[in-house]
Amino acid sequence: MKKKKLLSGLLALSIILGCAACNKSEETKKKKKKKKTTTTEATETLEPTETPSESETTESTTEETTTETTTRATSAPTAAPADLDPAFGFGNGTQDDMTDRISQLDRVVAVEKRGNGTSSIGKYYVIFEMPLDWGDPSKGSFYLRSTFSYKDDTSPNTFLCNGYMMYDMLIDYEYRNDVSTRYDTNELECEHRFYGASVPKGLSNTSPEYWEYLTAENAAADFHHIITEFKKLLSGKWIFTGGSKGGQLTMFHSLFYPDDCAVYLPVVAPGGVSDEAPGFFDFIYNEIGNDAYGEAQAAEYRKLVLDFQVEAMKLKPVLADRYYQDGLQQGNVFTDFTTPEILYDMSVLDFATQLWQYYQNFSAVKKVLDLDHSSDEFIEGVYKLILEGNPPMTWAINGEYFAYYVQAATQNGEHDYDFSYIRERLKEEGLEDLLTITEDMEKGILFRMVFTPEMLNHFTYDQSLYNELVKWSHTTKNLVIMVYGGADVWYSMRLPDVTDNPNVHT
Repeated sequence: MKKKKLLSGLLALSIILGCAACNKSEETKKKKKKKKTTTTEATETLEPTETPSESETTESTTEETTTETTTRATSAPTAAPADLDPAFGFGNGTQDDMTDRISQLDRVVAVEKRGNGTSSIGKYYVIFEMPLDWGDPSKGSFYLRSTFSYKDDTSPNTFLCNGYMMYDMLIDYEYRNDVSTRYDTNELECEHRFYGASVPKGLSNTSPEYWEYLTAENAAADFHHIITEFKKLLSGKWIFTGGSKGGQLTMFHSLFYPDDCAVYLPVVAPGGVSDEAPGFFDFIYNEIGNDAYGEAQAAEYRKLVLDFQVEAMKLKPVLADRYYQDGLQQGNVFTDFTTPEILYDMSVLDFATQLWQYYQNFSAVKKVLDLDHSSDEFIEGVYKLILEGNPPMTWAINGEYFAYYVQAATQNGEHDYDFSYIRERLKEEGLEDLLTITEDMEKGILFRMVFTPEMLNHFTYDQSLYNELVKWSHTTKNLVIMVYGGADVWYSMRLPDVTDNPNVHT
């Protein structure tokens, strides 16, 4: 991996001086979720550490995608639309000259200044009305929220989408992405369609209606429209960036709308080769962390994680029903397929993913394993770490990340769920029957858990977008800087390494 110095140089050079990609004509136009944690009492929590970890902060031969832009009256909206859901939290801000300017942009239906006023950067909350289907705007519309951190008209501009919802607290908080901070840019951040408050009325996790409009193409068209409109106000060059799923969106955008930005910076981006990409857990149990910690230390950490998972499985008769009931009490709804035993199996397996992706606080795991395994303190320690890694809502059909599973099942891709490492260790101790999920149940296990039978039959995976992405990586004339972490769980699902395109840097 290139050093930070080279990354800084590439970014600075490309944003300040521009790049050849800005001058060409436009030819063209998928852990993992971050979980809520609970506070432990008798044990350490899995708080993020300072150790090396995942950063989460085209020229294409595809058919040209045309975005229809509707020209409408430009009178400034004086209030939010009457049918705007209260979940948007709109109406707590003020108006100024910039709100007047933003309100003139096409499809802006509400705008107000937010923030606590402690910074010279102005923070604006902007609501757009977007078509459900950019190919046919007559099918209806929905409201999409975004924020705009304004410095001045001529600075470079960062466009950011994490691929999920925007957190309400960040609408007021004068936070900017690390790229925006480093290069002192304006920043646009957008909620992804069908996440958070930006959902069409009538959308349900148990009905297929409207989900066909949750596509990479429609989401990219949302972003393209917003960038195009803000270019009417801002003259500086643009960089598009995002981490993890947001990194995947960054690649999608360069594929569909290469002329929108001067630089595309996908961070720890998965490729999405299939809805059950193999090798994910092979990497987690055999290789992850080598580049961050060295092979010997990383191997010790990987063994520690597997040791914990085996001990957690031994507590399954005590903890499985408790975990399930806690989920119900929190308001989660599970499919008939998702029994307490299956739910617990998945939480134990995915503990490895969450620990490596977000926390890497191995001392917390070791502290629990060092306790007397017959003690109540040990049982509580194991349970709290499991809860912090994955609360039960992770696999609930009414969970806030449901749209992620829809995208994983249709275009973005997901990894397989491989219990073989846990199964083999349990077999060594004659305890393999503790696993409810057998080898022949692993295929499709995730989607059978989160989708009702009707929804399960509705979604099929289309690999064509992944194929176009691979082709794009070898042909794009955009400056693309792909950043990966030294202990990144999604590294095994990255696009194949690119060695034949001087515009793509890794």
